[in-house]
Amino acid sequence: MAADLAEVAAFIAGIQIFKTILWIVLSLPRENKSDHCARSWSDLPWDLLDRILQHLELPGALAVAAVCTSWRSAAVASGVRSGTPWLVSRESEPLTKTKGSEFRNVLDPDKIHMVSYPQGRRNLSWCGASHGWLIASDELSNLLFCNPFTLAMIPLPPITDLECVEGVYDNDRSIAGYYYGNSDKLISPPDYIGRWFYQKVVLSSDPSPSHDGGDYIAMAIYGNNQVSFARARENSWRHGTALSEMGKDSYADCVYHNGRFYTVTMCGVVETWDLNREPAHEPNKQVIIAGGDGRYRRILTRFLVSTPWGCLLQIRTQRRNDHPRKVMVEVFEVNVEEHKLVRLSSATAFQEHAVFVGLNESVCLHTKDYKELRPNHVYFATPWLTQEANFGLRGWKGVVIYDLENQTFEEVLPASKYSAFCPQQVWFIPNI
Repeated sequence: MAADLAEVAAFIAGIQIFKTILWIVLSLPRENKSDHCARSWSDLPWDLLDRILQHLELPGALAVAAVCTSWRSAAVASGVRSGTPWLVSRESEPLTKTKGSEFRNVLDPDKIHMVSYPQGRRNLSWCGASHGWLIASDELSNLLFCNPFTLAMIPLPPITDLECVEGVYDNDRSIAGYYYGNSDKLISPPDYIGRWFYQKVVLSSDPSPSHDGGDYIAMAIYGNNQVSFARARENSWRHGTALSEMGKDSYADCVYHNGRFYTVTMCGVVETWDLNREPAHEPNKQVIIAGGDGRYRRILTRFLVSTPWGCLLQIRTQRRNDHPRKVMVEVFEVNVEEHKLVRLSSATAFQEHAVFVGLNESVCLHTKDYKELRPNHVYFATPWLTQEANFGLRGWKGVVIYDLENQTFEEVLPASKYSAFCPQQVWFIPNI
């Protein structure tokens, strides 16, 4: 039994912790061999599983959780050893079906861990990560939350509830495809539209039923200039007012900060949204910074970051030929009360934190708690929301780390040939 368990532990955890697992197994008190043979793997003691799980990073813990119900319960109870961010991406090109995702730890990005989709799902397309959950479009292009650790999945209202999408049904009233917009009435396959339609989705809180009863709100940006909201236990989307100047401006990012959702456009317009109204009413939008900053043509994109010290930051990236990789990065505080931007010093803007931006809801982590991360650095992953004229800029694809003080870039993961039009890499921070 001890030898068998050592082999399983080595398979799950890899060679690096094999000696540790072997030591744990050999240190256990020996019992009658016939008693061991009568047991199934699901009967392994929780304390033993816990000791193994304490040595596993996220993918190994996911492998344990996928074995059976009792192992999953033990894995959830034990938690994840490291909370450092993981980069999650599809295991194949965007237009092919796939059964799983690639997980890479930010500290060892060259090592790939394969993780299968839960519940036999295929072809999930990631469009966000927030509060320890991945957000994806499924086989029918409907949104769902996915917790890869607990295997829980929470569906959002269907895509057909959005005003710009119309369902096409077969004789059995099953979805056969969709019409999108008003152009040509071309029918898109059921899973196709979801691979590019949703550009960012963020959450107000952890949607787990055990967390405040799962009382969350989701915000989605789609079609460049449209936003909608979905509350827990509601079966329809609440549609926000679309940007009126389509073609002249588009959304760049959204974030939940101090009890409200905020959006920023490519032109620099900052808005806040209030949903404390009946479902029949549109969410109330208030413009915090009107008019923007006149930098639209040079802008790559903008990110909003909610900080642990209570400030709302804007990271502005723009095209500048005199900067490394032809990209200039600046950080501002969004002064919500005075309706203005305040430029921050590169030495003090992040207060020794590391910031992760991309498809995920922006995350600000203190390097005192995450000692392996670099203070005052931005970890960029390719976002969906980028100014189209500058989208193909060589320095703005793949995964890079930016040193705010020295204004230098370091490539972590090169761009795939598909990242220019279909980014699929998202930062995921476990929240167990």
